[in-house]
Amino acid sequence: MSRMTYEFEMLKNDPDVESERGPGGTIIFLDGDHYCVVGPEFVTLDESDCYAFGATREQAISNYALKHIV
Repeated sequence: MSRMTYEFEMLKNDPDVESERGPGGTIIFLDGDHYCVVGPEFVTLDESDCYAFGATREQAISNYALKHIV
């Protein structure tokens, strides 16, 4: 598993964000009307590519996986 950034830890532990654990150490939460999956390397939307959105939880996970296929 990747090392978690400070920003990821803050997001993960934010009492105002109702998140749940996702695959591979990610977290999943509802952001407006879309689900967001964020990876442990997350810093910001501008500085990171370890996030993805989807209309459903499953779609967000799938979109995240597509970005991280090596």
